[in-house]
Amino acid sequence: MLAAPPKRTLTGQLHARTSRTAWGHVGIVARADCLVALFLPAPRQLIADSLARHWPSAAPSRDILQSITEQIVAYFDGDLRSFRVELDLSAVPSFRRAVLEACRKIPYGKTASYSDLAHAVGNSAAVRAVGSAMANNPIPLIIPCHRVLRADGSLGGFSSPEGIHQKRRLLRHEGVELP
Repeated sequence: MLAAPPKRTLTGQLHARTSRTAWGHVGIVARADCLVALFLPAPRQLIADSLARHWPSAAPSRDILQSITEQIVAYFDGDLRSFRVELDLSAVPSFRRAVLEACRKIPYGKTASYSDLAHAVGNSAAVRAVGSAMANNPIPLIIPCHRVLRADGSLGGFSSPEGIHQKRRLLRHEGVELP
């Protein structure tokens, strides 16, 4: 998923880096010790271009969030099921932030529906708004929007360079049986 910058301005110096995983390069944007954005695996140049386009003020840094980088690599190697990292969602509007926080609670290898998330945030009629929150998730994988399916169990959409193929691949990686 290509993470566009939030509409609100973040305070503090932003840093960005790319890192190689078994699935391709990821892009990471952080402020202090908090993850702000994550770009799912894609060819290195696509990630570098996306970081430069969407986060031009982020200073390149190989030293930021080494622990989350190691966790992401371990996830794609099949050695990690749960991430431990602080997220900075302060620039995300409150409803969308609530949806993302509810999504973050979906365990590895499990799925939920857009409707389940709407219920979790107390607005069962907001299924489309939940879909929009998933499409604009700035920190995919850590906030596992790939685990959110349509009510009928079908995959729905996925905003990443590889689209629905990557969503299916992530779910299979986690052992989720798909129809």
